Formats: sequence, structure tokens, C-alpha cells
Amino acid sequence: MMKQIPKSGISRRRFIVSAGVVGTMAVLTGSAAATKAVLRPITWTGSALGAEASIQLYHDDPEWAKQQLNRCQSEIIRLERLFSLYKPNSAISRLNAQGYLDDPDIEFLELMSLAMSFTQQSDGLFDVTVQPLWKLYVDHFSKGNANPAGPAHEEITDALKYVGSQHNHITPRRIAFQKPGMAATFNGIAQGYITDRVAALLRAAGFTNVLVSLGENHALGGKPDGTPWRVGIVSPKDGSTITTKVDLMNKALATSGGYGSPFSPNSRANHLLNPLTGGCAEFERSVTVISNSATQADMASTALSMLPTDQGRELASRLPFIDRVIYET
Repeated sequence: MMKQIPKSGISRRRFIVSAGVVGTMAVLTGSAAATKAVLRPITWTGSALGAEASIQLYHDDPEWAKQQLNRCQSEIIRLERLFSLYKPNSAISRLNAQGYLDDPDIEFLELMSLAMSFTQQSDGLFDVTVQPLWKLYVDHFSKGNANPAGPAHEEITDALKYVGSQHNHITPRRIAFQKPGMAATFNGIAQGYITDRVAALLRAAGFTNVLVSLGENHALGGKPDGTPWRVGIVSPKDGSTITTKVDLMNKALATSGGYGSPFSPNSRANHLLNPLTGGCAEFERSVTVISNSATQADMASTALSMLPTDQGRELASRLPFIDRVIYET
């Protein structure tokens, strides 16, 4: 199961901001002052793969810290050129247009390999080749008086013929679809991957008090006073009321929910698509996964959102990288 990020910049799941609730999730900040006088709070805000994004950190040299944040922004832009479907010359756009990609960048190869591995772990509930199904839904809802239930069963069955990572051939020199008409999307994994990459950059630079929120969250340490970063999960019913607060320290968190990305204001069909059945995730429900990796949390929350809660918990128990799963209804 994958989900597409609308070009408008509204996240399929939520916005991450430094104060207040703007979408389906918000970072909850406490006192702006660090307990150690030499450490100063510094915040960067921008966007990543169409979603509002922020990085919050503490350091005793604000100018040097801002230079490192500029490096992070450059890395976000570089990775977007690989993974964004809305950039016509991105690596994934070229793969979809040609049916193959020669000499893929190492990050592209790594992300595709991670995705295909998790397809097997999730029993097919996560599959990056779900893009033809997403296009079917988009085309359906772009028509006037579209059936709010979604495309016809026969159309979904036909689209599913082009979905399946088992038809994706991958080597270090080439990635290729083995069936004409296939296409891929990284929008159920790329935000987590970019979040982890930026967190790794800041860790390598010596930062120890950081919260990276680039569609997903990754906390390096906690705040300088020893308290953890706090993230709020909002209600799927209204998209604004905070129902659960999660403390993060050296952990990552990702949330998926159908309510954040309907294909139409008159429909409960949403961008969280099941690559096995062609259906959509339950609309007024979210699944949050806490893990050491935002990439893994991103994929897992995507897959689990397509299962009933009891079946989701059973699958989660078989995935060793999951620390905790939170369901909100």
C-alpha cells in the first residue's frame, strides 16, 4: 500500500510544524530556552516532497549551525530530484517514462531495494509499483460527476495487472519493469528515507539535540535539559484535536491515515491504496509506528493502515524493527 503526495503540497498524512496544529500532526514545543546557557534553539522551516517540514536543534554556535542546516536543505533538494514524481526529469519520472533506469544513483538503488524487501515482509501490502492504480483513481475523480465510491471493479482489476514488485528487475546497473505499463512511486517511503538521511548528516556533524520533521519525525537525543521531544498525533475525525502525545528520544515516528488525502471532498476514497485489492485505507483512522528508522516506520505505517487493527498488530509483532504501534480512530 502506498500513498501519493498531492502537488498542492498538502501531505497525504499531516503537516509537521514547530508550533500549533496545521494538519494531522504537530510538534509540541515547550520552553524555548535551553537549560545550558551556551546552547541556543535554532529552527529551519521549508518543504520536503510537497509537505511542510522543519528541523529543530540546539547548538552553541548559531551561525555554524545554520550552515549545517543549509547543507541539509541542499540534501533534501538533491534527493527530491531522485524521488519526486512531480519533477519530470527526476530519476523516478524517467524510470516510469522509459520502463527502465540505467546506472541509478546509490540512494535510488538503496530505496528500491528496501522497498522490495519490505514488500515481502508485509505480504505484499506495501508495493512501490502501485502507481498505475493511483493514476486510475486520479483519472476517475478528475471526471465530472465521478462515482464517489471510486473506479469500477473491472477497471481496478485491470490496473492491478500492472502492480507487483515481482516484475521489477533490479541490478546495480539497471532497474527495469518487466511488464509494459508498470510504474512506481516512492511516496510511502521517500519522506522517511529523506528524514533519516538528514538526521544522519546532523549526527555526523556532532549534533545531539535535534528533531527532524520532514513528513516523518526522527529525534536525535532529546532537548538539552534531558527531556524528550514531544510529538502530538491528532484526531482522524477532525484533523486538529491532539489525542495522543508521544515522547521521542533517539527514535523515529511515522503516521499514515486515509483522512489526510481524499481523492475528492465528496468521497472517502483516499491515496492510501492497497496493492492487493485495489481498495483504500479506512478513512477515519490513523496508524502511527515508532521505530529506530523513519524509513521503516514510514513503510510499516503504510502497510498497517490497510489491515484491521487485530491483523495489523499481528503483522507488527512479526516486524522486529517496530517498537510501538498507535491506532487513532
